[in-house]
Amino acid sequence: MIVGEEGILIKKLYLVMMKNHCGNRKQCLTLLKHHAVIVNGQLITDCNYIVKTDDIIEVNGKRIDSQPFVYYMMNKPAGYICANYDEKYPCVVDLIDREDCYCLGRLDRDTTGLLLLTNDASLSKQLLLPQHHVTKTYFVECMKPLDQSFVEIFKDGILIDKDIKCLPAQLEIIDHYHCYVTISEGKYHQIKKMFLSCHNQVVSLKRIEFANILLDSKLSLGDYRPLTKDEFQKLKEFMFYR
Repeated sequence: MIVGEEGILIKKLYLVMMKNHCGNRKQCLTLLKHHAVIVNGQLITDCNYIVKTDDIIEVNGKRIDSQPFVYYMMNKPAGYICANYDEKYPCVVDLIDREDCYCLGRLDRDTTGLLLLTNDASLSKQLLLPQHHVTKTYFVECMKPLDQSFVEIFKDGILIDKDIKCLPAQLEIIDHYHCYVTISEGKYHQIKKMFLSCHNQVVSLKRIEFANILLDSKLSLGDYRPLTKDEFQKLKEFMFYR
């Protein structure tokens, strides 16, 4: 099921109008006030009207898209950066068929795995607020054997860059060279620096979970798909219930 099939994109009418390039907030409210908006054949003046998936919306006689917002999961390949344009490296948005999307959070160029993309600016701003502490889990391969003491060091909040203390993190050792690491912040090159502080080095890094959303194992590197209803609900829980 793709996002929107059961009306899970709860958006007010004026926001949908803005996304359809009907004007800024003030201009869209003016259009509503001046009886320029018809929904399902009925005149609508309430800017707080909640748009449903199957609504037919007309503004000044022209039909607009009732569901202009998209939410994608991608299995990011190595070599791509999380940007919309770069002169040196290819960008992840080059892998999707839309030009208006951008990344929810970032992954390093050589990091693979779960990446979320959207054209919903309000979601991005809310979800990435520091106080939400969105959890992210990575599968890590290290150069040197892992020591059991790392578990407590990460749990206590490890120092990186000599004097920057990270929030407590969870480390689960799989074998001598592989582990899972869960963090709730996103400092620059944080995972790599955490292991450097333990005199170890990250060989490869793959994000497998973000905001309790798991990477779809069926997605090949570079592939993407819309979020499901349940996955979208998990994003909303991080924004509104934490």
